[in-house]
Amino acid sequence: MSGKPTIKDRVVEDSERLVSCSYQELLAWAAEHDINNRAAWGKYKEALTGIGVDFDALRNTNRSAKRVELADSVTHKLVLYSDAKASRDRFGICGPDREPVWHGMFFRDKDYDGEQSSGEMAAAKKAVWLASKVAEKIGGVVELELRVDAQWLCWSNHTEDYRGGKARALAESAQRLGVVLHVTHIPGNQNPADKWTIAKGYLSWKDSIDKLAESAVVLNHSMEASSLSDARESFSMDIG
Repeated sequence: MSGKPTIKDRVVEDSERLVSCSYQELLAWAAEHDINNRAAWGKYKEALTGIGVDFDALRNTNRSAKRVELADSVTHKLVLYSDAKASRDRFGICGPDREPVWHGMFFRDKDYDGEQSSGEMAAAKKAVWLASKVAEKIGGVVELELRVDAQWLCWSNHTEDYRGGKARALAESAQRLGVVLHVTHIPGNQNPADKWTIAKGYLSWKDSIDKLAESAVVLNHSMEASSLSDARESFSMDIG
């Protein structure tokens, strides 16, 4: 009695169809065959390679197209500053007027482990997330200029999937949230968020969201709100 077909068996059996599939069609095929999970994904990609399908190349082309589409959909520009102080377990985020919009204690999680660079990344991710909440508030697509004194975070500006090192996690966060991100380096003594990494107390982002929405600079009124929402959602990163 023959065993259950492997992922490779199923891919080979349907290879005539799969070799002509688009990236989205390959994702749909995986879902149809219940292999769109992390445990099976590596075997699926390996099987695709075996029939001459470069899944990563198709994914990268798809992401590049979505980056261009989202960038063309930008309606507002927002400037934020972020910083972190691991020795205090604290972060600070300031708005375009250099005043605080969110600061407080870190919680230990997958982004922050008590080390300084993880704090810089965690604070930057909070800023990106905050920009996405501003986008929701105004019903548009936000381009965020994030100003930091942690220069290594600027590597997140590289759009190639194989570049950027650990800073890529910031770019991927922005991609998932539908935020067009550009990171700019500033000297530490010019970062207004720095003093809020040693301040006591807590300021909730909810107390600042209306002010930030008003401070976002309008760039484009040409798209309907429903189209903007679709643009953000379609840019969510796919598994792979």
